[in-house]
Amino acid sequence: MSIQTGMKMYNSQLSPFAARCRLAIYAKDLDVEFLDMPDPALEAEFSRLAPMHKVPLLVDGETVVPESETICEYLEDRGLGASLRPDDPVTTARMRLLSRIGDLYVMDPMGELFGQINPAGRDAQLVAREMAELSKAMGWVEHYIDGPDFAVGDRLTLADCEMVPVLFFFDQIGPMFGYADPLRDYPRAQAYYKGIQKTPAAAKVVAELDAALRRMMGN
Repeated sequence: MSIQTGMKMYNSQLSPFAARCRLAIYAKDLDVEFLDMPDPALEAEFSRLAPMHKVPLLVDGETVVPESETICEYLEDRGLGASLRPDDPVTTARMRLLSRIGDLYVMDPMGELFGQINPAGRDAQLVAREMAELSKAMGWVEHYIDGPDFAVGDRLTLADCEMVPVLFFFDQIGPMFGYADPLRDYPRAQAYYKGIQKTPAAAKVVAELDAALRRMMGN
């Protein structure tokens, strides 16, 4: 039975950052109400709570927590459900490193590329530059990720919450730019992405992202 929390989270099914938080929530088996944005009926309250106007946004009573990394750390600090932090400082440092690589170096060029998915308005020079940056960042992921079952260590951690949506979008965006199997060049990451989907919380998030992307693309 899920752990009752009284929390709610302003959410977007297609956001990799919201997906990161959902994976943590599912893994901890927390009962959190998801408020899917955009929604005109929620806009006024959301704007009041979120001066940054970004999802995800967690509301826990009077406490409002923006930003996906902060939300995941907050859930850990609240001590609810299974711990998603490793037990030793070395593995914890590697968990945080992978999360930083994903946030700072993978998602940034990937966001630029998503703005170029329509071939009609595509800037070839920008695409070439961002693909080079993305490939470099994925090389760092390949170097630091453990796999095949978990990103670091021998159990689910916040590194997996970061890596699952990152690799989902990397795997999806490649074919849009002529790379039929983008994970092929990163065998450790590829094995990990396959292995982590044996974990129910990760599989659920991948299915949600896939459904949301298909809706966006009109499939």
